[in-house]
Amino acid sequence: MKSLSLIISCFFLLLFSPLATFAADTFVVSGNPKAPPVVWEEYDKLTGIGPDLAQSILSELNISYEMQVMGNWQQVQDKCKSGEIDMIVSAYKNDERATYMNYSLPYLPQPTVIIVKKGREFPFGRWESLIGKKGVTNVGESYGQEFDDFIKEKLDIKYIAFERAIELLSRGEADYLVVDLFTALIYARLLQGEDAITILDPPVTTQTFHMTIGKNSALAKQMPEIDKKLRVLVKDGTVEKLFYKHFESWKQLIAKRSRFFNNNSGIRGNEQESYLKKQDAYERQRIGGLLMQSREGLPDSAE
Repeated sequence: MKSLSLIISCFFLLLFSPLATFAADTFVVSGNPKAPPVVWEEYDKLTGIGPDLAQSILSELNISYEMQVMGNWQQVQDKCKSGEIDMIVSAYKNDERATYMNYSLPYLPQPTVIIVKKGREFPFGRWESLIGKKGVTNVGESYGQEFDDFIKEKLDIKYIAFERAIELLSRGEADYLVVDLFTALIYARLLQGEDAITILDPPVTTQTFHMTIGKNSALAKQMPEIDKKLRVLVKDGTVEKLFYKHFESWKQLIAKRSRFFNNNSGIRGNEQESYLKKQDAYERQRIGGLLMQSREGLPDSAE
């Protein structure tokens, strides 16, 4: 994990009418810079499923916007609260966020999972299994109000930068990492060859991603129109296609990096190939049902 930070940093309205126009307003759009493939920072820009959806919807509605990197995930939320950011491309619901943000309909479900260092697995079946252990997670994260409350009342979890969280896990200074499944699958590939990790079953919880708009933003008036466009993109399979596009892009980047690592460290190619085949099968099993659910219909809460 000595070069972990370097490794990760290398990857990482109304419709227009004659009577209404928003041309004078340019809205600021941002998101979590370290949550691939939903959203992440790449070359000082945000990319991923969420940014693609925001771009498609806002462009179709002729709404002027700027997609900006606005700091870490906690800072992004704080700036939405203060009015510096108008829209966040992806966020889970919790009570505190709901005080200053309006939520779109959900567009993508995702489980939250527990990650441990290989060889340090422990039985996990209930949230109570985490009591007495040291946990870490990314700064600014929420995993739904119920689990958030359980963390606050029962668990010892530090909210720190993601790179630092993985470093503490590797050193044995943390027993587990709480992270979203899609991000976990990406980093499981990335970290093969440095410090292998295990994703424990079952998931901690499953939440859904929403676009959010600050309640004090002028853009908030356009949420009904944004929801209409978003609903179509979920129903017609666009969200599913975007998921595979960005997830496969990350896999290709990691594959290139892994080939370089193998050539320079003596890791046997056969071992890496075997690992990747198993990982492919695991990903198909974990992801397929979730995306099919998203495409076949929105959760009941969205209807």
